Amino acid sequence: MDRLAALKAAGGPSLSVPPPGESARNYSPSEQHAFADHDDGGGPGTEMQTIASRVTFVDVPENEVDKETAETLDAFYADVRKVKTEYLEAISGSITELQEKHAENIANVDPNRAKELRKEIEQLSITINDKAKQIKEFLDTLSKKTATLKETPESCAANPAVIKIQENQYNFLVYKFTNIMSDYAKQQGLNEGFYKAQTQRQLKIKYTNPDGTAIDDASAAQMAEQIFENRIDLENNYIFQQSKDVLASCIETRNDIYRIEQSMRTLNQLFNDLAFLVHEQGEVLDCILHNVNTATNYVEKGRKELKKGRKYQKKSRKTMVCLIICVVVVGVLIFVAGLLGGLIKV
Repeated sequence: MDRLAALKAAGGPSLSVPPPGESARNYSPSEQHAFADHDDGGGPGTEMQTIASRVTFVDVPENEVDKETAETLDAFYADVRKVKTEYLEAISGSITELQEKHAENIANVDPNRAKELRKEIEQLSITINDKAKQIKEFLDTLSKKTATLKETPESCAANPAVIKIQENQYNFLVYKFTNIMSDYAKQQGLNEGFYKAQTQRQLKIKYTNPDGTAIDDASAAQMAEQIFENRIDLENNYIFQQSKDVLASCIETRNDIYRIEQSMRTLNQLFNDLAFLVHEQGEVLDCILHNVNTATNYVEKGRKELKKGRKYQKKSRKTMVCLIICVVVVGVLIFVAGLLGGLIKV
């Protein structure tokens, strides 16, 4: 076997055909098998099968710390998905449905349908409040999980990436939840205004003054305020005695407003509970701002020092060139002096 064949034999079985004029018998059995596949028209597919038959995969042992980190993040992301799908998306759908029910109730003139809508609105309001409380409790649980990783300096040093990821996800969920509930509060405030305006319109349309003239806007607003504050005096108020059905409808509208106000009070309590969470976000943002300002100062100082360094570098180069020239001149002078001294002696 020549040198080339020896190198091929040392390097492992080859997939190429033997060189012209050389017999396949000079190669190992595995190489002869590969040559036979090639000669039989196996082609690239057969060669790939041969490669696959020789490739072995080695299982790299997984680090216990990495495994624990992956399990922690998987569990946390599962909780995040649960909050987004089962709570945030559900409460958004309920808020949209509630707004549609309020719009239908405001435009409705059928008393029977109005009773059905009021029941549906009340049930949706209870569902939204319950979901909001569940989300708040779940967010507290996520916050406690992250706080557990920050109990000791060793845990903080061992899980900096996990803590950062969990804090970012938590802040995102709080931000989404706060936006959803803020929109809900705005819609409830608008609905309250619509119900009050509807009551005033009903009073202007259905009631008249004792002399038969239409009620003006100021009187309608005053009468609506009496209904909302439950200060109705039927005996001394001729206008309210004209139609008790309209008065009953206005009282039902007042009850709708009461339910909205109760929902707003629940929201207010929820926002008070979230205030601490938002305060924590503010502290994080303040810390980030401080770090950014500090980094900016360091960068500015670095730029100034860099300019000084460039000046010093130029000066050092000039000094080095001057020193080299001086050394060369001194060397030349010494050489010339020695040469002249030798000539004088001669």
